[in-house]
Amino acid sequence: MKKQFQNWTLFFIVGIIAIIAGLITSVILMNGSSAPDALFGMYILFSLMPILLVITIDRILVWKFGNKNVNKVQFSILLLIILLWIIRFVVNLII
Repeated sequence: MKKQFQNWTLFFIVGIIAIIAGLITSVILMNGSSAPDALFGMYILFSLMPILLVITIDRILVWKFGNKNVNKVQFSILLLIILLWIIRFVVNLII
């Protein structure tokens, strides 16, 4: 059973969750009675394309460089984003 989950990465898991949530939300919105909700549902569907691109690039990088190296880079990117959020929060407190 361990072999099955061996090549999962951070971006792959988050991307799959985002695709599932986006599909469910867009179907619910497009089945609504108002036109703006249906348009927002279509907008959500179109916004899933970059997520599919990131997942595809992630799978290619895992195939080429391995799971551990890709995960190190992805966690570094995540830590950089968290650091930038903290810096923005502190700067907004000062200003």
